Amino acid sequence: MKLTDLNPFVRYGGVHSHYKTNRQNSVCYDCRLFFIKQGDGVLTANGKKHPFSENTLVFLPPETKYTFTFNDYFSVKILVLNFDLISDFCGHVNSLGTALESTFDNNKRIRYQITDEFSEVVVQKVGLSLGDKINDVIKTYQTKDLFYSQKTSAQLKIALLDMLEERNKINSETDLPRKVIDYIRKNYARFDLSNLEIAKQFNYHPYHLGRIFKAHTKQNVHEYLLDYRLEMAKRLLVTTIDSVTVIAEKTGFNSYTYFIKLFRERVGLSPLKYRKNNII
Repeated sequence: MKLTDLNPFVRYGGVHSHYKTNRQNSVCYDCRLFFIKQGDGVLTANGKKHPFSENTLVFLPPETKYTFTFNDYFSVKILVLNFDLISDFCGHVNSLGTALESTFDNNKRIRYQITDEFSEVVVQKVGLSLGDKINDVIKTYQTKDLFYSQKTSAQLKIALLDMLEERNKINSETDLPRKVIDYIRKNYARFDLSNLEIAKQFNYHPYHLGRIFKAHTKQNVHEYLLDYRLEMAKRLLVTTIDSVTVIAEKTGFNSYTYFIKLFRERVGLSPLKYRKNNII
């Protein structure tokens, strides 16, 4: 299937108020979507551990081997959906259930090609709005009115696309600091390099870019730029015979005086003293 073929068929929807861990892994026959509304612990899926807490969304493709371990089994509230990603097998109206590894029946598994976007386990914190959408799917499913199957399909499709959108945003923001660092290292010698220019390069507002960068590096963009320029200046001081003025220019400082002042503050020595102490 392609993403454009997404047309979910909901087999089960419910709210679970407690959860008991099995000694064996559970194995799902169809896709599973869990929204952890209350509770925390660890999900083990295909051997990999994923800590979770309230407002965590979990998506499991078919045949995922998994187990939830809650820190408190009786303080739990989980929204659960079992479904196919396409409606081709809507004639099989009943829930396929969940098996243990020892009881998994390969013949019960409904097989169809799954698009890459839904082929991996997803565990991510999400906003309450996505949890509300999943709750709406469950409510519609449980009404069993005339068009409940079509309504739940439409509602779940929106929820799944929102999940992908949030996942792409998280992946993009996780990768963003590395891209900013690469950009700074390639352009640090430019006098005009600034927070504003860097933010424009990545189509972000400077404040938003700075917040993401600091969350991952514990340092703001401007401080990283200054530190990197000083590291390059220190390297030039001990590997070249360039004057301090030239080195300041080569490392992006358009003020010799500011370079000297900053170097003394950050390194504890003047550039010439640093050169004398570290020359090879």
